[in-house]
Amino acid sequence: MRKVIFKTIFITLGIVLILAISAFGILSFAAPKTMMNFASSLGLDAISGDYAFQEYRRSGDINYLAYSFEVAAVEGRPESAAERFEEFYGNEGFADYCTAQDGLELGEDIPDVNYRSYACSLGAEVMYKVADTDEEKLEVYDFALSETSGEFESPNPVSSLSLAACEADDSAFCGVLLENITSEDKFDALREQAAIEGGASQTEGYALYLEIIELLEEACNE
Repeated sequence: MRKVIFKTIFITLGIVLILAISAFGILSFAAPKTMMNFASSLGLDAISGDYAFQEYRRSGDINYLAYSFEVAAVEGRPESAAERFEEFYGNEGFADYCTAQDGLELGEDIPDVNYRSYACSLGAEVMYKVADTDEEKLEVYDFALSETSGEFESPNPVSSLSLAACEADDSAFCGVLLENITSEDKFDALREQAAIEGGASQTEGYALYLEIIELLEEACNE
């Protein structure tokens, strides 16, 4: 009799488990937005980002694509982040989305800056991390340069790329970055500020420019 009872209990638990897994699978497939919010409420940000990407695939809503990219980048998943950034940057709604984010509260860890600069800075960082060849790294630099203003406002893609290369102890690429950054026509005005005595007219961008140059020089000499 006891064996029959235990057998019935195990069968019941098995059925409940199967139903729970089935329900979870159905929700994941049919309602990724719901699962995204649920995972986020549990602090499972990486999983939440994956569901957001599924929701983007389902609905085409760029808001979910942006969120999934940001989460992957911040959570240290460069492969996923790079793939999503490529799709995000190439989306026809990218420019309008970035403009719409300017002036909004993006989070306590995100400075009050131009959103496009913020997104492209993250993009440059993750694209560098997945680059396999020198040519691919140079392509990332070209992208970063195209999205960095001559004022070198913080954060910007060139500075983020430089920091990523320094953190990776990539002395060879740091040398390439140093050579290019110190010779780019776009940054002529910044270099001219070095001749101003006392630095009274030096901008915040110039200070960041000098900091990046110093970090790259240190990385090259290590």
